[in-house]
Amino acid sequence: MIRPVIFRNEGQCLVGILHIPDGLASRGGRAPGIVMFHGFTGNKVEAHRLFIHVARRLCDSGFIVLRFDFRGSGDSDGEFEDMTIPGEVSDARRALTLLMRQRYVDKSRVGVLGLSMGGRVAAILASMDRRIGFVVLYSPALGPLRGRMLSWMPREYMDILDLGGAVEVSSGWYLKKRFFETVDYIVPSDVMKDIRAPILIVHGDKDQVIPLDEVKRCFDLVKDLDDRNELYIVSGGDHTFSKREHTKEVIDKTLEWLSRAVY
Repeated sequence: MIRPVIFRNEGQCLVGILHIPDGLASRGGRAPGIVMFHGFTGNKVEAHRLFIHVARRLCDSGFIVLRFDFRGSGDSDGEFEDMTIPGEVSDARRALTLLMRQRYVDKSRVGVLGLSMGGRVAAILASMDRRIGFVVLYSPALGPLRGRMLSWMPREYMDILDLGGAVEVSSGWYLKKRFFETVDYIVPSDVMKDIRAPILIVHGDKDQVIPLDEVKRCFDLVKDLDDRNELYIVSGGDHTFSKREHTKEVIDKTLEWLSRAVY
């Protein structure tokens, strides 16, 4: 079953959906849990409903799943232009706490799953929060971003930011200076070695947003830390695995890996 949830962080409301396996309460057991973190300009549904498809399959396999909107995204309070990575990490930590407080969640088997910028958030949080028992990263943004994002900006954008305004970074999406000042406050590639939980990274070799070589370099930092750590490459896969066969492949791989890493 699914249940809407609303929780608060820093005085604002966040909206999510909790997926709970049918019959779990009557069985009286404990189930592993996963919190899902969406990407940049995304939401708890994600492109082509990717997060719904993933959450449903995870739930059918016995996981309690929480997917939610970061502040400024989807149905949650706030404005996207005020978004920062530290703010999303704070939201992610609060969501993890909410999931772990659910009655039937096995607190020893709770992990995170992040897509793109949500993968950045997941990696940062996992490097500092020992409650996280496993990490799944889809097309994660793990390297430095500030220089890359500023490089395409015209000079007048910098003037707008310096005056406290917001500039358009994608069609209809605006950001303020604080985002660019803090986007690399922690670069995941610098802290990947601090993640003690097993890690699965799934990436498409046709990703036009995050280069595969960048992800490979980051994986090299952790591949020997745990024999369960794995980089899985989807042949022909784009940034959000939009082809139906790629979505299925990603979900099947995730479940196969979790069967070894969690159970």
